[in-house]
Amino acid sequence: MGHKAKCAWVVLALAGVALPAGAQAGGSPPMRTRASCAIDSSMPSEADQALAQGRYADAELLYSASLKADPASGKAMAGLVRTAEGQDKIAEALALAKKVQAAYPKDADVLNALGEVRFRRGEVGEASLAFNNAAHLDPCNARTHYDASWFLAFYGMYASSHLRINMAHSLAPNDPVITRRWETTQRKPMTAEQQLAWLKDRLDHPSAPLTDDDRQAIEAAIKGVASSEKGSCELVTPMRATRLPIVPIAYGDAKTSQDIVAAGLDVLINGKRKRLEIDTGASGLLLSRSVAKAAGLVPELETTAEGFGDQGPASAYVTHVDSIRIGGMEFKNCMVRVLEKRSVLGTDGLIGTDVFRDFVVTLDTPGRELRLGPLPMRSDDPAAKPLTLRTSNQSAAPVLAESARDRYVAPEMKDWTPVFRSEHMLIFPTVVGNASTKLFLMDSSAEMSMITPAAAREVTSVTADPWRSVTGIDGKGRKVFAADSVGISFAGVRVVTWGMSSFDSALLSNDMGAELSGVIGFPTLRELVVSIDYRDNLVHVVYDPASGVHAH
Repeated sequence: MGHKAKCAWVVLALAGVALPAGAQAGGSPPMRTRASCAIDSSMPSEADQALAQGRYADAELLYSASLKADPASGKAMAGLVRTAEGQDKIAEALALAKKVQAAYPKDADVLNALGEVRFRRGEVGEASLAFNNAAHLDPCNARTHYDASWFLAFYGMYASSHLRINMAHSLAPNDPVITRRWETTQRKPMTAEQQLAWLKDRLDHPSAPLTDDDRQAIEAAIKGVASSEKGSCELVTPMRATRLPIVPIAYGDAKTSQDIVAAGLDVLINGKRKRLEIDTGASGLLLSRSVAKAAGLVPELETTAEGFGDQGPASAYVTHVDSIRIGGMEFKNCMVRVLEKRSVLGTDGLIGTDVFRDFVVTLDTPGRELRLGPLPMRSDDPAAKPLTLRTSNQSAAPVLAESARDRYVAPEMKDWTPVFRSEHMLIFPTVVGNASTKLFLMDSSAEMSMITPAAAREVTSVTADPWRSVTGIDGKGRKVFAADSVGISFAGVRVVTWGMSSFDSALLSNDMGAELSGVIGFPTLRELVVSIDYRDNLVHVVYDPASGVHAH
């Protein structure tokens, strides 16, 4: 890495982040029933339609005209804020939201828009405060329930989220934004057989002549469904807990923890031993081209692999592996991805910790061990199902209403920290110095912890550093700055880094819908014991100065 960060550690009791009412307690607060609220059955205005369709210039003109006719219209003011946010003019949107909220502090529509911008900036505490205030001002405001719905889903409160989006849709059945989200939560996904039948019917009996591109796209979709259906990756050996040795990955001989640049796991791919890097920021299994060639794997479906870097996703393909053995566990018939370019991974591949999401995952890098244990039982647990390895990196399907459950905190996990999760990405509420709470991604494959220049400048100075760069999975790098002393606190621990790398996280933030202010990388994580419950969005982080060799 060229630069070795210096770290100082203390235990910190991290203050809880304010959340929409009911988030901490495992349920939603009392809501007015549909019968006690007036239903807004009006059709969306021209301005609302333009905003929902992404026609921001038209929306801005139309909302401005509405304000001229009614200078106190909260809906029009909120619409202008959302128009600026939709164009990624986040600073402008925040300034406008704060201005109109100061002028109209009792307007729920304005508060909702302010909360949305706050969340987009990753200011989760301020966002939830705005949403809660809006709910107290107008419990029947449909947009308030909509905002609470996606906030709660991001926080792992899926049942509460469904209650909110159902309420929002009941109050404003014709709102296009609310309806779009509501439909995704109500629609049951088709089975593989139904998908194949529907796609083949489109191919054989098109409603309009198909272009060559249309036909190729449908054929690719058919191939994708057929391929994914073949990979169950079920555990064939009965085992609910195991310990797996972590293999240090280093440049040269690893004598101390400072020499270790990654944590590895030895895996048998069709009987051939390969070393995969453990990556909390990745999903599924990603193999290098050379490993796939040696194992005789053939492409079945083209896809992409994403990561840091400015050049977009790298080309990859999906294929099947007959057998994957990890320690004493064997999984059969698994889908994996293969990076098509010459390997830039530095190892035989990556294994995301989310592949073990049927277990409680403990990454104990100081103790050189990855432990898997059973998830705590819930009273409403369905019948036992086979344990699987989630190797395919398929995006998580929407949580359906009948299966939606709120986070469960078992008695033995009462001291664990709730976190946000966007698919496989674990997002930690993080305090930076004495600034407001920010969002940081936990990424064990990052060679350094990083912070955005904007977040760093709130607490320290930032300078250009020509000797640093961040290399993505596509092999390309981006310019990196250096921040002076930065202290971050998350999940009960605090670390101070001198010369923390600073970079722009716009690509990741846009994908997630909220600003990521930094990355908790391997130089920090190699000092910690991190346990993860993906089902309930819970983590437990322990720093033991008596364990391992630590930076000073």
